[in-house]
Amino acid sequence: MSIKSRWQERQRRKTAQAALDDMTERAARLGITPERVLEEYRNIAFANLNDIVHWSDEGMVFRSDAELKREQVAPISEIVESAKDHKPYRIKLYDKRSALDAIARFLGMVPPPIATADKDEPTGEDGEDHREALIAELARLAARMAKKPADPKPGE
Repeated sequence: MSIKSRWQERQRRKTAQAALDDMTERAARLGITPERVLEEYRNIAFANLNDIVHWSDEGMVFRSDAELKREQVAPISEIVESAKDHKPYRIKLYDKRSALDAIARFLGMVPPPIATADKDEPTGEDGEDHREALIAELARLAARMAKKPADPKPGE
């Protein structure tokens, strides 16, 4: 690895560390922890509509505020009321599957997604090695061509 590429790698690491430190500080200031994020995902993933409303032939009725806990209300993304009597007739919850997928990734239950980048494209150190090999091969060919006598021109 050349000195320039080592320096560039060190600069990338410094920049990444600074960004990570900034993000960590901001999260701490806002009270955002991995446990809290996981808890919110859990509220969405394991939500049960029966905990929020009950319905009968007369329609859907929300449980009273005294009955509802914060974690039972967290998964609600939308409530639609009827225009004439202003009673709720539809409740939309956040996507359970996305929340379950996020929990599974967080807990390491599924492997991370495979990058879709072309395998032929050099990245990181591979690119430097291939570039240096190409430069060396071109230099070798140029040296060989310089030693080779000139071909006689046709008709001479």
